Amino acid sequence: MHMLTNDGDAEGLFRAAFMQSGSFIPVGGFENGQRYYDKIVSESGCSSSEDTLECLREVPYEALKKVIDKSPGVFSYQGVNRAWLPRVDGVFLTQPPQYQMLEGRVANVPVVTGTCDDEGTIFSLSAVNITTTAEFKAYIGNVVLPGASTEDIDFLATYYPDFPPSGSPFDTGMRNSISAQYKRIAALLGDIMFQTPRRSFLKAQSGRQDSWAYLSKRYKDMAYLGSYHGSDISNVYGAGEMQDYLVRFVTNLDPNGKGGRGIFWPKYTTASQKIIQYQDSSLFPMILGVDNFRTQEMLFVTNLTLKYPL
Repeated sequence: MHMLTNDGDAEGLFRAAFMQSGSFIPVGGFENGQRYYDKIVSESGCSSSEDTLECLREVPYEALKKVIDKSPGVFSYQGVNRAWLPRVDGVFLTQPPQYQMLEGRVANVPVVTGTCDDEGTIFSLSAVNITTTAEFKAYIGNVVLPGASTEDIDFLATYYPDFPPSGSPFDTGMRNSISAQYKRIAALLGDIMFQTPRRSFLKAQSGRQDSWAYLSKRYKDMAYLGSYHGSDISNVYGAGEMQDYLVRFVTNLDPNGKGGRGIFWPKYTTASQKIIQYQDSSLFPMILGVDNFRTQEMLFVTNLTLKYPL
């Protein structure tokens, strides 16, 4: 989000970005989160105050924290549509990030960005009670993307079908189906929040700034979660191969260079869409892949979140 604030002018505060689990979040205006603020105001005893924000500032820390901790979090039924997302306020973010990105008002600095293959699994664990296509559609329209039309949701359901082998954890067949719709939901939530924003960002910035991308497909044997959100952290900060790329990137603004481990990492372009792919393989732990999976699905999700941001 710091690459978007101030209309993309970093004012020298940073010279590059190393982003794990995607890029911008497809959010809308602060009114999308107003109900959470109103609830905190009410439960903190500030409803009758003329200045509710100033009233909250006077609430003792422990009391305020207790109220805030009731807000929907990572493991809530809402999945990726969380309570305290950064939203457009007219100051820090002047318009939805996806529009600003399309207009090129993004900090022009070198970027490394990547995702894990199964980003959505963790956020779908609380929705295992959903077992039918009708319930799947209702969940999307009422909880994940409130306000989305019935027609749009019907189309969305065709892109993310009721067929567990096409769901997340990907490439695991019928395995990891906690419930009938779990893998379907996990695939969609991962694409909404992580995969689609990452790809959209890379394509929009291709030719404007140096960019490198990766996809982590490790830990595929992790039951029900696969290559879950955050599973790439150990590869960077736990002495994995990506740590060497990070050191070189910080030093030279290029993940390639002499010393350390790794294969040559080509820049991301719309023509090649080359990414490094980390795998569960002792022979080929890293390979060059192409960022062309679920192309039509993500294109539809892009347009959908433009219409119905979080």
